[in-house]
Order: sequence, then C-alpha cells, then structure tokens
Amino acid sequence: MKKEKYSAHNFIGKVFMPNQIDENKTYTIAIQEMENDPVFQKFIKDNGYENERASLVVFGPENFMFWYGILADDKQMPVAGLNKFELPASEIAEIDTPYSNLAFFSQPLNFVIPTFLDKLSKDGITMYENLGDSEKPYVLAKLNLETKELAQILYLDASSEENSK
Repeated sequence: MKKEKYSAHNFIGKVFMPNQIDENKTYTIAIQEMENDPVFQKFIKDNGYENERASLVVFGPENFMFWYGILADDKQMPVAGLNKFELPASEIAEIDTPYSNLAFFSQPLNFVIPTFLDKLSKDGITMYENLGDSEKPYVLAKLNLETKELAQILYLDASSEENSK
C-alpha cells in the first residue's frame, strides 16, 4: 500500500446506475457493450489509451454510480456518446496488484470494494463507514493492459489525511 498525492484527472467513459447491475452484482454486460462500442474504441485509439481501462465508483449517502472507461489528464475532453467526471487532486491510498486483466472489472462490486477497503484498513487507513459521507467519495481502479498492473485507489478526505498521520 502506498499513500501519495495524486493530480487532477478526467474520467472519460459511461456512467451506470445501481439498477443496471446484473444478477451477479456486476456490470459485465455494460462493460462488454462499451468494449464493443465503436465510439469508445475510436476515442481510445485516437487518444493513445488502447492499453488503459478504468472503473470509478462514486458513492453517495444512499447510493452510488459506476463509471467505466479511461483515466485521462485533466485537459482531455470526451467525444459525443461519452461522459466526463472531473476527479480532484487529492491525497490517495493505493494498492497495486500485478498480473491483472479485464476480468477484474467483471467481479461483483459487493466483493471487490469491501476486500479493497479491508486491506487499506489493515494498513492503518481511516475512512468513513459509509464512503458516501466523504468529501471525496471515490474508489478508482485503473488497469494497464500492457503491463497487467492494476491500481486500486481510494481518495482521502482532508479529515482522513489528518486521522491517518
């Protein structure tokens, strides 16, 4: 686990709501549709993101949104058919996992998120019990398809930064 400053980024892709989750608690069908979407494929090819994929879970007090796409620098703008979410510069806690692939994004969120947060907690990272109460309620996962390196990232609030020092 590492803790570091992370610059602002744009998450570019599509957003999916909780009612779009399948019976396995995954977004596998939505992800496959995006991977087959010519607009998404053209965007990543035209902008040099062929080997990048990412997911973002934005928590609210009662609900969440799931994003799938790529993480771009803060100047990159989406094309029609794709959405943008602006992630702020922040202190983050990150766990890297080698030998990962696209199948990571098809795992049930109710398994992936608690497992990740439990690892961070065991490493001394303090966080809200309900991430939706956080100032920065973001859990980001980014995968480099070339190196097969997966980074799971929790954005930390100023209050959690103080608590974990």
